[in-house]
Amino acid sequence: MEKWNFPSNNFGTVTGIGEAGIETFNGSPYVSLTREICQNSMDARMDESKPVIVEFSSFEMGCKSIPDYNGLNNAVRSCLDFWTENHNKKTIDFFNKAVSVMNRDRVMVLRVSDFNTTGLTGSDKEYNTPWQNLVKAAGVSDKGGSAGGSYGIGKSAQFACSDLRTLFYTTVDVDGLEASQGIARLVSFREKSLFGKEKDSITTGIGYYSNDKKNSAIRKCISLQQGYERNVPGTDIYIIGFKKIPTWKDEVITAVLEDFLIALYNRELIVHIDDIEISADTIDSMIEKYKGSAKKAVNYYKVLTEPNTVVINHEFPKLGTIELRVLISSGLHRCVMMCRRNGMKIFDQNRISASIQFAGVCILKDKNINAYFREMENPQHDKWEPYRHNTDSETKAKKNKTMLSKFIKDSVIEQGKKTTVDEVDAEGVGEFIADIDYADTNNQKKEESVSSETKNIEISISLPRSCQKGFEHSLNSVYEATDTQFGEQTEQAFGDTGSKDFGSNRNVNAKGNGFGGGYGDGFGTNGLGNNPYMKGVGSLQFDNPVQTTVEVKIMSVRLFLSDKTKNEYTLVFTPTKDLVGGYLQFFFDGEKNTTRKNDRIPVPISSAIDKNTENVLSCVGNKIQIGDVTARKKGKVKFVIDYDDECAMEVNLYGYPS
Repeated sequence: MEKWNFPSNNFGTVTGIGEAGIETFNGSPYVSLTREICQNSMDARMDESKPVIVEFSSFEMGCKSIPDYNGLNNAVRSCLDFWTENHNKKTIDFFNKAVSVMNRDRVMVLRVSDFNTTGLTGSDKEYNTPWQNLVKAAGVSDKGGSAGGSYGIGKSAQFACSDLRTLFYTTVDVDGLEASQGIARLVSFREKSLFGKEKDSITTGIGYYSNDKKNSAIRKCISLQQGYERNVPGTDIYIIGFKKIPTWKDEVITAVLEDFLIALYNRELIVHIDDIEISADTIDSMIEKYKGSAKKAVNYYKVLTEPNTVVINHEFPKLGTIELRVLISSGLHRCVMMCRRNGMKIFDQNRISASIQFAGVCILKDKNINAYFREMENPQHDKWEPYRHNTDSETKAKKNKTMLSKFIKDSVIEQGKKTTVDEVDAEGVGEFIADIDYADTNNQKKEESVSSETKNIEISISLPRSCQKGFEHSLNSVYEATDTQFGEQTEQAFGDTGSKDFGSNRNVNAKGNGFGGGYGDGFGTNGLGNNPYMKGVGSLQFDNPVQTTVEVKIMSVRLFLSDKTKNEYTLVFTPTKDLVGGYLQFFFDGEKNTTRKNDRIPVPISSAIDKNTENVLSCVGNKIQIGDVTARKKGKVKFVIDYDDECAMEVNLYGYPS
């Protein structure tokens, strides 16, 4: 007789609601479900010349149609009664909901099926087969080599998606053997006798839908969805009491795009979510539709499809071959997707370059290197942790992991140099990496270090119009004419009290070594102006300031380390407009850029020279005064910073219209 059976724990361990495997995946159940299902299905691929097909099909069925509904319902209620006596709130809350689900007329079910797979073999054996390890074993996996799972807890992701923690497995394996089994991973509860009286014994909390005392598989393929029957090799998993939230499809689709992009693109995987298909034929439209939630996939899809992508095949001695694809292009997110040979992403490798805009894809191409790094994977299969390696020491595994990371980083930087030696695309005057390889520029032709090719960018800049003689011109920022912004932005930048002003009459004879308190062409002897709106620039008065917009369309620029021993850098730039009283401002460009100005770290500048005139330039803090600037005329400034390490910098140009 087919029924639910909950074995006794024989006065042993009592199982509670916080089952470790299920809790592992509770944070992101739909993403975890998608990763585990697609991974297992691809590991069981039967015909390598055809794609694996995975289906997620949601439907409703009558509650009373659940096999042995009364047996499962009694178990759920017994769990609630037992843990109510023990005053465990978390368990009580879970089973109050479970009881309400069982009391409904209809229950939500998700069927997850795969095709072109071998099915779950070994359903007629008792131990250590794919069927037994999935259905009846805990913490056991027979996968080896390049196969995905290795901890035996991935199956818990399916239970995390059920309000009843109840599944039905059915399979037809490659040899034609059929099997079905129901599994309910509940909590321990007190057993009852045939007459309804409670016994002393407690159950393990795990129930099996079977037809014998050994809880063996039923020798037929059960279908719980009307109109669906399995007649080819593969596996069906029915999640009873499926947690169907409004966004579940979007989360599954996003997970497929993010984690199995390579498999989809290479026509090794097709996924159906109800009436939606994700495949090589639909991936363009799916990427476009889900570009907001699958942002990383958008970057990696460009790597796969853009003609400028560089493909590098590299063999590591005694490990195997990888395939690295690198695309250097504006706007990319500076990460490399690390994935298995079957096309499943493991994680995103970042912290490669702070200034090269790129994306990459690294595939562990052959079985040996795939198997080696698989041994480092954590149970969620989204990290490499060297101490987990079984065949190598932690030190050796860490060394090989570092070797792979270094190869990827070196390859990206090499491709970045080839792409950006002549010109760096700049947002305004942009963000630039110090480049020791181009330190000696004296013997280079100008076209080799600063390209004549220009690119267009458009940046909106707000400025006060009715000031006496000008505005503040930022090439990659927007400034509003408020007393807070102008007062604090350059505060303490130029010293105390100016004596020779930048007057409205433009006193061309004014000289000095500081910045004056007004406007003009010369510099005051000491510095700081007293205007509350713009400290450090001069006595600027606002008269009904009006905001206007200025466009900066063309800018060529190059920043490089010219003498490492002196911490000396050279900046070559071409402004787009004539400016009076221009100055440059420098900030460190960190691994993660910030748009919050108060979070940026200024570069301490100790000296500077205008290389076009060999004149010494005035420096205060992170600013260099360069005087008048002519549009489209290249400026070249050599400066020394008070910082010993090589660094990337952000540079801004400010000034007043002539």
